Amino acid sequence: MAQPSGKILEGVFAVSKPPSLSSAQVLRDLQHHFAESKTFAPLLQRTRRDEEEQERRQPKRRRRDNDQFFKMGHGGTLDPLATGVLIVGIGRGTKHLMDFLSCKKTYETVVLFGKTTDTYDVMGKVVAEAPTEDITRAMVEKEAAKFQGPMKQIPPIYSAIKIDGMKLYDYARTGKELPRELESRNIEISQCSLLEYYESGHHDFRWPADQADDEEKAVFKRLMKGAEDTKQSITMEDKQAPSDKSGAKPSKSYGNDIPRHEKAAKHIHHLPTQEESPANAPAARFRLAVSSGFYVRSFAYDLGIACGSYGTMASLIRSQQAEFTSLQPAPDGLVPALTYEDLEAGEDTWGPKVSSVLEKWIEEHPMSDQNRNRDRDRDRQYSHRGHRNPLGRGGGSKRSWEGRRDSDRSDGRRRRNSSSPEMRD
Repeated sequence: MAQPSGKILEGVFAVSKPPSLSSAQVLRDLQHHFAESKTFAPLLQRTRRDEEEQERRQPKRRRRDNDQFFKMGHGGTLDPLATGVLIVGIGRGTKHLMDFLSCKKTYETVVLFGKTTDTYDVMGKVVAEAPTEDITRAMVEKEAAKFQGPMKQIPPIYSAIKIDGMKLYDYARTGKELPRELESRNIEISQCSLLEYYESGHHDFRWPADQADDEEKAVFKRLMKGAEDTKQSITMEDKQAPSDKSGAKPSKSYGNDIPRHEKAAKHIHHLPTQEESPANAPAARFRLAVSSGFYVRSFAYDLGIACGSYGTMASLIRSQQAEFTSLQPAPDGLVPALTYEDLEAGEDTWGPKVSSVLEKWIEEHPMSDQNRNRDRDRDRQYSHRGHRNPLGRGGGSKRSWEGRRDSDRSDGRRRRNSSSPEMRD
């Protein structure tokens, strides 16, 4: 068993997300592994002290989710279908996550041609299809090359982006018409490399078996018309890009009364039933190095349209984000992501790996003198917790003027204040 170092470990590291799990569920899993560990015992103790302090100052403050032992967040959501690098911030590291939202990311994805789904990936229902006989490797390479460089991209209908306070996927699920056109995003693809092209019959990628009914197809077409109108307006407008209003803001969710296993069930999304046979259509594997705000699912859809058909994302791996990688072994200069195999092996396995990354982060991001002094004062208060007055000042009980004896003063004089008879005019 790992031995506690007494050092408060916090900062930024990466975990390799397995398929089917939501990014939020990965954080919950880490919370429980870390809360039961010796490695993070000092941080847990400090976190609890901070919460107790806040509760004293704000007694009516809403209590934290019962799965949230530490202050923790991630630096960019991965869809349940996707695997690979998920940046995680813990403690002070959460304040640095915005730096990772804006950094470049590298993905490997497979585009399956011939059909599209309501989600633009194989997790959804098939809503449209088109012939693929004219698609060749040369065509795919030619059209993919046009995506490289700065451009504007329309996000998928099924995404968490909000319009008038309602998420896009809620519009899609309810069939409610969008109140206005989707806003395009300024993105950049610095690398768009075709790694492998699969002819029909030479791969094992499959379509989802679930077909959308006529009403669902009609809703999809209506929503897609709004997206197409946006694309046309982008084509006609000046090249000068408007400001990007899509900055991510952390959202707080509270589920204090929901059992842990029920929460996990809501955040596990298994691949839906697929067709029995591989898709009778070509597919292509790409490596993409992209900026923030980029949706790989939209790339798959747009590439299919550019090739005169449809395209759907069949798989996705985020292989690198900033200096973190999911590749094993990690290339020189890159930091390997923690794996679920590490977590399942126990703290003796994952503890040293996480500790080495966070210790380096702490060296590069030393705590300010103000925060260090605050922690020192707070520790001093807690060491005398049983003797504090209700205001939390000092270590002894407060003494009244009447209870103080004259002999307490070393000079033998009585202490006088403005209400003393001797002080009045």
